[in-house]
Amino acid sequence: MSQAQSQRGRKVAAKKRNPLVPFYWGVGAIVVLGAAFLITYFVRSNQSPSIVPVNAPVGQTAEGFWYKGSPDAKVTVIEYGDYQCPTCAYYEKNLGPIITRDYIETGKVQFIYHEFPLDGHQHSVPSAEAARCAGDQSKFWEMHDMLFANQSQWATLNNVSNVFSGYAGQIGLNRGDFDACMSAGTHRAAVTAAAQDSIAKGITGTPTFNVNGQPVDLNGLPGAIEAALRAAGQ
Repeated sequence: MSQAQSQRGRKVAAKKRNPLVPFYWGVGAIVVLGAAFLITYFVRSNQSPSIVPVNAPVGQTAEGFWYKGSPDAKVTVIEYGDYQCPTCAYYEKNLGPIITRDYIETGKVQFIYHEFPLDGHQHSVPSAEAARCAGDQSKFWEMHDMLFANQSQWATLNNVSNVFSGYAGQIGLNRGDFDACMSAGTHRAAVTAAAQDSIAKGITGTPTFNVNGQPVDLNGLPGAIEAALRAAGQ
């Protein structure tokens, strides 16, 4: 066989193997895209849920508790809550947004958050202070939502100062002012007094709700609101 024929034979053989090359490139592309998808998925799944601003009036009651919803609403709902309470977090993530959408933002309900930090929770008082310190910069509800949305991240830590300061930055607070408020214990007395007031009112656990003067638990809240609205002619 001549050298030219031998070279042509090798070229033919090479051409027979070439169709596999695009296949391998395709497999490689799929692997890369799959890895990119998984990375994106895990990054997104570990991000904090977005904090949605309340589309309703917000402010503080005469006693200093923060509210959302019209002060002229026919129904007033008070939540006695603890930021480290798992059932409170469950409410905020599931039923809370529905109550906000259907009753608070429609002007039917004024919702007041009454702190009730429980003794058995290490960070119940600091977390309540964090929300009030955020309130000094008009972002109480943003911090309130951030704390509940990320409860599993901070509840078991030994020290939450840096975490809460990080949350302050995420919701657009002046971190220096926030950190100074926390370090000074500016709202500690108010939070402690709120706990004592809860006990004096006979509240024994969190979350407990009061609808126009009637105490109800989590499961009874929607029905109690509807009953109060009917009683008010709405």
